[in-house]
Amino acid sequence: MLKILELSGCIVTIDAIGCQKEIIKLITQQNADYVITLKKNQGNLYDEVEKLFKSGISTGFEGIEHSTYKTEEAGHGCKISL
Repeated sequence: MLKILELSGCIVTIDAIGCQKEIIKLITQQNADYVITLKKNQGNLYDEVEKLFKSGISTGFEGIEHSTYKTEEAGHGCKISL
């Protein structure tokens, strides 16, 4: 299915099955980004990601390329900050 969808510029969300290298490759080859679920049974990958987040949180993500997205409700609308 990923081969026939136009994903360029999209963010693909997928459950833990998305941790397969071939699935991520199909998404990134189309210039798309992804958010995947990571479970503890994925051993080394889970451990490395956990270490990365702990380190990033303790240093304010200094030296780690990242972006943020935040919405705040204000009355009947919302304010978006990038």
